[in-house]
Amino acid sequence: MIWINLGIVVLALVGLGLYGFLLYKKKMAGDVRRVKRLTERFQIRIGVIQQLIDEIKRHVDTVNASVAEMKRLSVKVKTESVELRDASIGLTQEIKRTAGIESSPVSTESKI
Repeated sequence: MIWINLGIVVLALVGLGLYGFLLYKKKMAGDVRRVKRLTERFQIRIGVIQQLIDEIKRHVDTVNASVAEMKRLSVKVKTESVELRDASIGLTQEIKRTAGIESSPVSTESKI
C-alpha cells in the first residue's frame, strides 16, 4: 500500500513538473522570439556599422596616400627650386658679365 501511495506522489510531482515546464515554455516562447528578433536587428546594425567603418578606412587610406604623394612632390619641388635658383644666379652673373656690368675674375685670354 505504501508503494502505491509513493508511486502516486512521484507521478503527481513529475506531472506538476512537466505541467510547470510547459507553462514556462509557453510563456518564454514570446520572449525567445523577441530575443531572436533583437539579435537579428543587432546583426544587421553590426553589418551596417562595419560597412561604414570599412568605407571610412578606405577614405583615410586614400587621404594618407595623397599626403604621402604631396610630401614626395614637395621634396621634388624643393630640390628643383634650389636648382632653378642656382641656375638663375648663374644666368644673372652671365648676363651681367656679357653686358659688361661685372667683369669676370679670370680673363678670357687665359681661358683659351
